[in-house]
Amino acid sequence: MSPVHLAVKRPVAVFVAALLLMLFGALSVMRIPVQMIPDVRKPNLSVETLWPGAAPIEVENEITIPQEEALKGLSGLEKISSSASYGRSRVKLEFRLGTNMDAATVLVSNRLDRVKSLPDESSRPTLRTADSDDAPITWMRFHRIDRNDRRNIDTWRDYVEEIIQPELERIPGVALVNVYGGRKRELRVTVDPYRMAARGITLSRLVQAVRSENRDISAGQFDEGKRSYLVRSLGRLTTPEAVASIVLASGENGTVTVGDVATVAFDHEKAIRNVRGSGQPMMAMNCVRVHGGNVLEIMEDVHATVARINTTILADTGFRITVLYDQTDYIDAALELVRNNLFLGGCLAMGILLIFLRSVPATLVIALAIPVSVIGAFLAMGAMGRTVNVISLAGLAFAVGMVVDPAIVALENIVRLRDGGLSSEEAAVRGVGQVWGAILISTLTTVAVFLPILALEIEAAQLFGD
Repeated sequence: MSPVHLAVKRPVAVFVAALLLMLFGALSVMRIPVQMIPDVRKPNLSVETLWPGAAPIEVENEITIPQEEALKGLSGLEKISSSASYGRSRVKLEFRLGTNMDAATVLVSNRLDRVKSLPDESSRPTLRTADSDDAPITWMRFHRIDRNDRRNIDTWRDYVEEIIQPELERIPGVALVNVYGGRKRELRVTVDPYRMAARGITLSRLVQAVRSENRDISAGQFDEGKRSYLVRSLGRLTTPEAVASIVLASGENGTVTVGDVATVAFDHEKAIRNVRGSGQPMMAMNCVRVHGGNVLEIMEDVHATVARINTTILADTGFRITVLYDQTDYIDAALELVRNNLFLGGCLAMGILLIFLRSVPATLVIALAIPVSVIGAFLAMGAMGRTVNVISLAGLAFAVGMVVDPAIVALENIVRLRDGGLSSEEAAVRGVGQVWGAILISTLTTVAVFLPILALEIEAAQLFGD
């Protein structure tokens, strides 16, 4: 028994199957991520290394170039770019599509461990899969509520990074939060060259003394009965007095300390960028989502978190966080436009069919085929890990025409056979059986035009794959 004949003999089973398809398709719609366009980017990693106080040329020669030499031979690496700024080095690695990023991360980490010539003052290289240059889904500002408030907002950078930034980074789907503006607090040692020269102290000697004192030292372990104790000498410098008391030299004329040749005090680092809004100083923040995250759900959590921070953490500080840019506004507008076009196109198609077929039941048959096919398509999209975006919805709008055309061909042939004297059941079985081959060939012809896009390993395949 052919599938067509089986479907005609089992109308209840077909009806239930259609309902189940629409049910699971509707459930898939709720779980499929929603975004503006598909993720279009090659797999990449960024390596960031900090060297406080170093000039860009020093950062390039001592950090960036050695790291580039160590990383340039990685398997699957297509492009490597780098930048050196004041106190910071960043190397960006772009890999071929399909590269196993977990394995690539391990390889990059192992290669970086081979670089032994990094300055002692520099930090360990940090690996990130989400780069700060990725398109953020939101921009926010940290600002004063009262414009007449004269407090220096630049000095709140540490507060924002220690209190506000972790709250935002804990939001599910947020990969990275960038903070711009403000100045970090630091313990600054300002040397006096005349006092250093008078006491015969060189700058390298002072740096070496401070570095050797500013560390914790393990002193081994000792046993006390059934217990074993680990001994560690804590020597991290946390106060200006501790730094000022470091001995640089001693002799017959007494000892020379850091406080004798320098001024030690807490201060804020030199500002390298200023952020202003509405004529007032402020700090800016943005959120970068994880790959494949649902923008609508993430932004809903972001708004809830910002509201909670404003009413609890910042309630008595005189500062607030305000969302300036929300990507969901553009996503909602774009998706609504495509949805309206999809609905309007379906209605117009039904109107044209009603005019030419002059049969309401026949028109309703085709009208029911559209929602069943469209909603059922979401089930396949969810199983394949696709997202709801402008491109995928445009593809569904295009597919509506592919559903309507074969339905018209099959229905017209069934009506012709019924007019020839066959029963409804026999006309349905024979009518579809006569044209299904032509319908299949025409559909496969259209599919063959678009299918090669999925095989291309370029950004266009990521964009038009949906």
